[in-house]
Amino acid sequence: MTGLYGRSGRRELWLVTITEQTASTFLVQCRQMRWMIGLIWHHRLHITLPAGGHQEPGESIGETAVREVREEAGVRCRLLPLPLPASFPHHTIAAPWWIAEVPAGPDNHTGVPHVHRDHVYVAEPDGDYSGDAESAVQWFNAEELAHADGVSDDSRIQGIEILTILQRHVEQDTD
Repeated sequence: MTGLYGRSGRRELWLVTITEQTASTFLVQCRQMRWMIGLIWHHRLHITLPAGGHQEPGESIGETAVREVREEAGVRCRLLPLPLPASFPHHTIAAPWWIAEVPAGPDNHTGVPHVHRDHVYVAEPDGDYSGDAESAVQWFNAEELAHADGVSDDSRIQGIEILTILQRHVEQDTD
């Protein structure tokens, strides 16, 4: 959006960046004391990344995260809070692990370059997979993720960090 006149009444040019709220959800599961991360193939972008998308009117950003996993991966999920030591005495509530501002090109929501304020969640699958998923979930351990073809760089960086945090937490709990 541009404007022509500033407060002084003189002709000025100013720009406003369009920012859209999005959620991305990394699926995780622990198999034999080793954490795995689940990503999906994005058909429009032709890249492997976490399930995610734009916030719909009337839903919280956490609801967006859960909905997008259901639509894209075909499974219900349970959002996970950032792990705390086992001795932490209080109940925790799932929140985004990170919030990142990601430049985005024109898409089916906005026809001009804009920014996605991406709320990055971590979740465990909660139930059986349905047959109406947009993509199959591909599971990776940290070593596989580090070398997997077709994974977006930012997803690889975040995914390896998530697996490192979760694995460290498992190892602390078994000590």
